Amino acid sequence: MNKSQIVTRAAWGLCLVAASALLCVPAKAQMSSDYPMQREKGVYVGGGLGANFQEDNKFGIVGGGKSSYDPGFLGLANVGYAFGNNLRLELEPGYRFNELDKLSAGSVTAGHSGGRSQIFSLMANALWDFNQFQLMGTPLVPHIGAGVGWAHLWDKEGTGGAGVPGVMIKGHDDGVAYQAIGGVEYLLTPQLRVGLDYRYFIAQDMAVRLNAGVGQKVKVGDFNDHAILFTVRYSFGAAEKPVVVPAAAPAPPPAPAARNYTVYFDFDRSDITPDAKPIIQRAASDASSGNVTHIAVTGYTDRAGPDSYNQKLSVRRAAAVKAELIRDGVRADEIATTVMGEKDPAVPTPDGVREPRNRRVVIDLQGPGA
Repeated sequence: MNKSQIVTRAAWGLCLVAASALLCVPAKAQMSSDYPMQREKGVYVGGGLGANFQEDNKFGIVGGGKSSYDPGFLGLANVGYAFGNNLRLELEPGYRFNELDKLSAGSVTAGHSGGRSQIFSLMANALWDFNQFQLMGTPLVPHIGAGVGWAHLWDKEGTGGAGVPGVMIKGHDDGVAYQAIGGVEYLLTPQLRVGLDYRYFIAQDMAVRLNAGVGQKVKVGDFNDHAILFTVRYSFGAAEKPVVVPAAAPAPPPAPAARNYTVYFDFDRSDITPDAKPIIQRAASDASSGNVTHIAVTGYTDRAGPDSYNQKLSVRRAAAVKAELIRDGVRADEIATTVMGEKDPAVPTPDGVREPRNRRVVIDLQGPGA
């Protein structure tokens, strides 16, 4: 297989994986109430075990040769770094083992006779987590990726039996390896994840010796391998489990005579909750009945996530409250919006900590009667 064919097959594999991940996402995907928008950042370690299925291989001898393999097993480990923007890079050593099912050499076909192939690999992978998707009401995070690295093949295959002339292929070789990755992880906790992965692996242009290593070297071609494996991963950089505000517990409403009203939001959301609507309606009613000349709407976020992202999120929250005030009868030219992002939290916290009382918009009625 030439390099253009490898690139084409890997690209098709990634497209199929990406399409599968997107088809798994419901049309109205909701954020998990326990682990919404997990933006993992920092070092992680992990590993995986599973089954692998090696494609048939053809090798160059007079009369032609072909070998097929039984399903085998795969084990791997990984250490990597998540950048906090859905991208992860990792280093992955792996081991694949398959017993020979059948070997054809010219007109001779034989069973496995102890034949086997073993592949040791060391891959550098790049992966993308679709953190914005939450599948089927559970904290499932799909991902896709690709890897390139090195593969070392140990191969032993033979035809014939005791005292019967046959063909023996035996030896080892090194080559370039590629893989396409797709899968999904379940967040048991913000730090601990278990998952299911599919991997399409190619060890390119391998060659071993004919007749137990004393004859000519023969091409066994590319080793193409499909694998399904269970994975586990621990992230040292994931945030602690956030405080969850129950949906049935509304924020305390302001006193009737108050001129400041606070509206709270769910994590990483800017839509108006059912509990917030009556607070905004009361602010609009008081603004219409009182001597109010100006209404200030100020948006805030907690300190989880990048500062630039939180600044934009506070813009969306302030705009959503302003739009609701207008629907409740307040003139648009009476409303001025300000955004603070992470600045001036109601409850001071370290950076990266989620605090429901900081995810808010404050409505301030201003004027002679305020």
